[in-house]
Amino acid sequence: MQEFVSIDFETANEQRRSACAVGMARFDAEGKLADTYYTLLHPHPDVDYFNPVNVWVHGITQDDVHDAPQWSDVADDVASFVGERPIVAHNMAFDGYVLSDLASLYGVPSLENRRFCTVRLARKILADKLERKTLDQVFGYYFPSEPLDHHHAGFDAQAAGMIFARMQEEFGYDKLVELCPPTGVRSSSMHRSGGRQAIPRVRADHVSAEALIEQYGKSPALVGEHVVFTGTLKRGKRTDVQQLVSAIGGIADKSLTRKTTLLVVGILDPRRWVEGCSGSSKMLKATKLRESGSPIEVISEEEFFNRLSD
Repeated sequence: MQEFVSIDFETANEQRRSACAVGMARFDAEGKLADTYYTLLHPHPDVDYFNPVNVWVHGITQDDVHDAPQWSDVADDVASFVGERPIVAHNMAFDGYVLSDLASLYGVPSLENRRFCTVRLARKILADKLERKTLDQVFGYYFPSEPLDHHHAGFDAQAAGMIFARMQEEFGYDKLVELCPPTGVRSSSMHRSGGRQAIPRVRADHVSAEALIEQYGKSPALVGEHVVFTGTLKRGKRTDVQQLVSAIGGIADKSLTRKTTLLVVGILDPRRWVEGCSGSSKMLKATKLRESGSPIEVISEEEFFNRLSD
């Protein structure tokens, strides 16, 4: 067993550098929880606005972070907490880039520790055991009697850590190193684009279904997902993006139902989202479905395509 630190971020909007909360959990060489860290964060002035989609997910508002520290205020504490240990996240394609983008945005040292992604590991280890590899699904598989306060950065970090500790117990650290190789160097251009190489913005003509499938056709991210779109999409016509979903193993539905697992909201300016505008009726229905126990997750169009790029 190898000691490590698991980490989770919540963001204020579709910009990955807009972190509004961070949680960490340190696990010892026996796989036991040794310490935790959690704080709300005031987003950098460049990205200081709250997208209602994000608020819907985690419940953190502008008022909640009014007196919270910025990343530059806690970066040293985070670095001390992590030390030289490997860093683990459930979807490192998101949390890892948030970590790197914050370092670039604030001009503080970046953490170059070895990184592990429990989503990538679950896709290999649990390929024939779980259709969906979301944090709640994987956590429930390993710890069926344990509650999970999902989308709280502190609890999600602990959950990811418990998953990685269990995987270490079953397979050993060296095997996890083999199953989850490094994904490459993060360039400064990736930092500026919000976490990965920017996909060209479409101004007049959308990308065709064929082009979308050519670009994302190997992604396993939507296998088993029931996906619904609302609002205006930037990257392609809704029918073309629905074709993409079907081509890579997802199910593209037109209406929200109890089977819906993913609602993708394409709103041109999230700061102008108000009750009654495009997508609001589906957002309201999604809220009711979630309150009744539906597994639905709501994400922005940007995050949708970022997931497919992982």
